[in-house]
Amino acid sequence: MPDKYYIKTYGCQMNELDGSQMGRLLGKHGYQATQVPEEASVILINTCSIREKASHKVYSDVGRFRALKLRNPEVILGVTGCQAQAESAHLHKRFPYLDLVVGPDHTGRIPELIEKAKREGGQQVAAVKLERRDDYQFLNLLPDEAESAHQALVTIMKGCDNFCSFCIVPFVRGREVCRDAEEIVAEVRDLAERGTLEVTLLGQNVNSYGVGRHAADPNALSFAKLLRRLSRETAIQRIRFTTSHPKDLSEELIEEFRDNPKLAAHFHLPIQSGSDAVLKRMYRDYTREGYLEKIARLRQARADLAISTDVIVGFCGETDAEFQDTLDLLEELRYDSIYSFVYSERPKTTAAQHFADDVPLEVKQERLRRLQDLQNRITLEKNVEWVGKTAEVLVEGPSRQGTTYSGRSSQNHIVHFEGSEAEVGTLLKVKILRACSNSLIGEKDVG
Repeated sequence: MPDKYYIKTYGCQMNELDGSQMGRLLGKHGYQATQVPEEASVILINTCSIREKASHKVYSDVGRFRALKLRNPEVILGVTGCQAQAESAHLHKRFPYLDLVVGPDHTGRIPELIEKAKREGGQQVAAVKLERRDDYQFLNLLPDEAESAHQALVTIMKGCDNFCSFCIVPFVRGREVCRDAEEIVAEVRDLAERGTLEVTLLGQNVNSYGVGRHAADPNALSFAKLLRRLSRETAIQRIRFTTSHPKDLSEELIEEFRDNPKLAAHFHLPIQSGSDAVLKRMYRDYTREGYLEKIARLRQARADLAISTDVIVGFCGETDAEFQDTLDLLEELRYDSIYSFVYSERPKTTAAQHFADDVPLEVKQERLRRLQDLQNRITLEKNVEWVGKTAEVLVEGPSRQGTTYSGRSSQNHIVHFEGSEAEVGTLLKVKILRACSNSLIGEKDVG
């Protein structure tokens, strides 16, 4: 019987891809995946450190999986990802029975470190130091047959040079490094030839692709030009990307939404706060007015564009008036959806070192409730506007209800409809009949 591995992933799509890549590497070394941790000889908790709540869940998991290791000391138990990078020493001290502590820059060493742990025992560590940016290696292992064939995640860059005062990403993912454009085009071409219809390009700040490492290279591609090449030189049908920083949103990229039919009609552009004073304390390097102008140009370029955002409430020093600025912004821009969070202090960040986390938790939670109530109303109103229209849906599989199928529209709406297993992985026209708070319901458009 081959050894089995179990990977539990928290956090963003980059973490999801890192988890998949670790699984693919282990598969090449003879391991099989399992969804049952009790069956596994290798258990990896792939972590996120962006928010405090995710960190606490990891501590709980490590404690819970310890029982499996006590039952079978040969089980390899490891923590990987951003929290491993940020809290290596703390994890060692709190959980001395861990076999692996591996930061995201060392994902490719997972099989090697597991074998070393089996031979030598003791903790194998690859998290205490980030490599130089020119040493970083991008993994480009293609999905295997057991994974979704119609959607794929593709890393185009890593790290971030912005150092927003609340954000730990530069400390756990390092500085910006752009992957070579030829590699990206080749990977997407290979995916399309294997039947993938949609790719999502990943990076902490994809808008700055080509600006950092390649700034002195006159032949470097901008992000917009990379999108154009992928559209023209591969058979991929739909292209998404995340995440973008407003300060780096170029006019060239806005025009790409107007001109490139393969670019999904959805843009996630984090605002974080509607208050200029809060944005300044966050070190975001744009103003409310400048952000509004860019959204207006995006909507002018593509009328059916859906826009989503991130919002943090209760950041250091946020007053009632500053929070009201954020509510007013939501009313004005009418996002299709938002991801919203209460501020939690993260180690090493400028905010943690220099700003007081002085908004009481109960105030943060009440502000979050008010923000989400407002956005829930707006989202439903925006969804209702789709009734009677037709959306192009990439069918993902049976819906949770089990009686219908579901997929995502170009605008990233979840759409439910009567379908069949044969339609999974295809693009269908679906006429929208009814709107719900978080999804749309329709029927196949046979006209």
